[in-house]
Amino acid sequence: MLRSAAGPIPLLFLVTSLDQGGAQRVLARWAMGLPRDKYAVQVAYLQRRPGIIEADLERAGVAVHDLGMRSKADLGGVIRLMRLLRRERIRVLVAFMFHAAVLSRLAGGACRVPVRISSERTMEAEGPVRRFLNRWTVPLATHVVAVSERVASYAAREFRVPDDRLTTIVNGVDLDRFRPAARARDPRPPVLGCTARLGAENDHATLIHAFARLGRQRPDAQLLLVGRGPEEAALRTLADALGVGARVCFAGEQADVAPWLARVDVYAQAARLAGISNSILEAMATGLPVVATDVGGTSEAVIHGETGLLVPSGDPTALADALASLLANRATAEAFGRAGRARVEAHFGERLMLQRVEALLDRLVRHELRLAFDPSRGWASC
Repeated sequence: MLRSAAGPIPLLFLVTSLDQGGAQRVLARWAMGLPRDKYAVQVAYLQRRPGIIEADLERAGVAVHDLGMRSKADLGGVIRLMRLLRRERIRVLVAFMFHAAVLSRLAGGACRVPVRISSERTMEAEGPVRRFLNRWTVPLATHVVAVSERVASYAAREFRVPDDRLTTIVNGVDLDRFRPAARARDPRPPVLGCTARLGAENDHATLIHAFARLGRQRPDAQLLLVGRGPEEAALRTLADALGVGARVCFAGEQADVAPWLARVDVYAQAARLAGISNSILEAMATGLPVVATDVGGTSEAVIHGETGLLVPSGDPTALADALASLLANRATAEAFGRAGRARVEAHFGERLMLQRVEALLDRLVRHELRLAFDPSRGWASC
């Protein structure tokens, strides 16, 4: 029986920063995709970094708060977070990225936020200090969302997260925005592309080394890198040192990468760690064959020999050989691209992701707040 109807439930997404990374892009999709009659969504970030996601959220009517942490050990930011939780009467707190997750467990518990969710992207790749802090604080979360089955298995095994507090929700792609594009069949230089952030975790250095090796067979090939990050200057220097600088295009950060993917023939990513990469899923949705390193949950998206090729991390020779094989066999590359699009449609659509998120939130609200949603009345006690 439903009683005492209430308005939308105040929900805060907390993230370490809002630069253009995979976790931030998923957070934005969750924040903008949840129904407004159910959840009053806000976003807060610990540290300001350049990026376009904050503007996207604000255009969508989502309030964004800068907690102004000068460093990740800045206690002032923790105090501001606790004040925000109390002032906005946050009932659901969802954290993305390690530092935000740890603080959300501590501050959310101290402020008695009933639903505290940690969204884990690459938990299994963390070092001993982070593993210790996770082991200490994960029990303070009421629920853990894993981006892949591999991360979920790690959380269950290493941190003893029980099944009823652990859910896997994979990333999702906007299937209307990312669609197969008509690609020219006339002879032209082949283009390899990567749209991942230029950070150490994505190991563009190995990709550039592989591209230089590939040049011995395909000196006409070009490499398109879309994105920015702390490694950009070093990568430009490396490309010049290897003699391929003129054939590597650094396109910078782009609000919409879909038109850039339309220029690409084969998508390549050499990441050292990953949950399930948004960039790879977007490339697959665009109908591109993928060559990627077999790390994290990548093998849950890219099926070796069906939608692309998987190679060991940190091995430029294996990466170059895989890229060369697809450039040499256009029929295979196109078959991989079609299969990749079909796989994304079946398992990694944004709509499906948002349905899973909403269903989980509704279940946790019912369990922790004793509220159920009635479309005609809103939230009511049950």
